[in-house]
Amino acid sequence: MNPSKRNAWGLFNLGAAATIWGSTFVVSRYALASMSFLNLVILRFACSTALFMVLFLVQRPRLPQGREWWLYLGSATSGYVLSIPFQFLGTSLTSAHIGSIVTCATPLAMVVLAGLFLHERIRVRDICAIVIALAGVTLISLEGLSRSSGASPLQWLEGIAALVAAAVTWAFYSLFLRLITRKQSSLTATGISNGLGFFILLPLFIPRGGNVIATVVTHPALGAAIAYLAVISTFLGFYLWTLGLEQVTSVSASSLMFFCQPLAGTILGMLVLHEHVTAQTIIGSGLILTGLLVSMNRSRVNTL
Repeated sequence: MNPSKRNAWGLFNLGAAATIWGSTFVVSRYALASMSFLNLVILRFACSTALFMVLFLVQRPRLPQGREWWLYLGSATSGYVLSIPFQFLGTSLTSAHIGSIVTCATPLAMVVLAGLFLHERIRVRDICAIVIALAGVTLISLEGLSRSSGASPLQWLEGIAALVAAAVTWAFYSLFLRLITRKQSSLTATGISNGLGFFILLPLFIPRGGNVIATVVTHPALGAAIAYLAVISTFLGFYLWTLGLEQVTSVSASSLMFFCQPLAGTILGMLVLHEHVTAQTIIGSGLILTGLLVSMNRSRVNTL
């Protein structure tokens, strides 16, 4: 496949993954009404890990060797142990559309990480983009202080903080995966990271796992939500994201595709959950997306 066609497929896969994750905020918001965010995360990863294990038994991919395990441990910890739980926690304390909007600032965090760890030059344009995006996050954060909702102002701010943490840790995950896919396939990289993340979190689930599973069995709609999160959001979404990062010629190209996430999350949040989008949220969202556009313009984050 020629480089331009490969890059186009990479952008498509990244956009598809971002769209899927936009819908994830809506599904998780529904599921979080019946169980804690941590239990939801672990059940989600349990199902997706089982799917990856079946595929690995069929394909028998090459397993990591030596120091490669440290990269996998980094990707599992940042992406599965930290980022997804932070995302679910933040969504449970705010709303589906707020979660999809705030976490789409991940590419800006990737610019900072590339400068700190990969010695990429951070331009004035990048600094301006980050400041603009932070202004948008701040505006959305302040909305919680003046709105009447089920969450208190403190819970709202905690939710925004968790979503920001999810964006930053996801940036770490993307950088780890970019390094891993130099030698491993996207499927192997995603599956092993998923499995490691699940087994790290598993001890937190065992003491109350029986009661949680009983709740899922007696609520078919909840089971369907978990199946969607596992098969579509985790198995398919993570695979497409990793494959896209492997195919694109520049990591910063993922910035453009992140616009699909808040678009899907906001539209579905309004249609399915009947969430109300305020003018303050729209302005804050515009600032975050403007920051992404400013950073994207003639971007210089090269292949890692």
